[in-house]
Amino acid sequence: MATDTASPALRAYEAMAPSYDAFTAGYDHELWLERVEALARDHGLHGDRVLDVGCGTGKSAEPLLRRGYAVTACDLSPAMAAIATRRLGPGADVRVADMRDLPESLGRFDLITCLDDAVNYLATVDDLRAAFASARRVLADDGLYVFDVNTLRAYRESRDFVLETDDTVFCWRASEAPNGPNEAYTAQLDTFVEGPDGRWTRRTSRHEQRHFSDEIVRSALTDEGLRLVDLLGQAPGVRLTRPPDEQRDAKRLYIARRAS
Repeated sequence: MATDTASPALRAYEAMAPSYDAFTAGYDHELWLERVEALARDHGLHGDRVLDVGCGTGKSAEPLLRRGYAVTACDLSPAMAAIATRRLGPGADVRVADMRDLPESLGRFDLITCLDDAVNYLATVDDLRAAFASARRVLADDGLYVFDVNTLRAYRESRDFVLETDDTVFCWRASEAPNGPNEAYTAQLDTFVEGPDGRWTRRTSRHEQRHFSDEIVRSALTDEGLRLVDLLGQAPGVRLTRPPDEQRDAKRLYIARRAS
């Protein structure tokens, strides 16, 4: 399929791809996916076909691949998908695909994951519905769809910061946090990388996201033929609780399946 070159998310991650792993070095994907897998098992997951949507550089798919799942992964950004291909190797099928229009040629999956901000890069409720409809098309009849969205707390705490590694400096500059549900959020990330000759290069990415309320997410799931089976709050450190709290948790974690 043709990639939407006008997509702000595509532009952001094409620019960020070379430094994404350094930026997310502190993320505990192993623990994160261990908890997701356990929840999926609790809700009846029994197959091994997994699709990781918005896979980035493959860090969220890798723990599932190590656990023996048959992994397909996709990302909107060709640059991110290329890194994921190298990370995951021949044991995974990595594609470039838009979550709003997943090709049916991918197959059908027992588990679909879409984690870590990916849904919040959808600009409108229509985009959200398109992503849910697309996931339903490639979900097995008894499959599970697991995704997260950021809470208002996550945006209110996403302030300006500087992160340094041995040869890279990240400067994150955020807009005003959303005052209420369903509002937009933007941030600019300037990445400075020191080359072998000691010179520094700068790469800039602009991140445009939208907060989605629980009411909007539930309505979109229902409209697109999906049924919510579990909803949890996720606090830093992958602490999961029920029910979620918009002011306490950083994310809401949804588990859905095809409606009857």
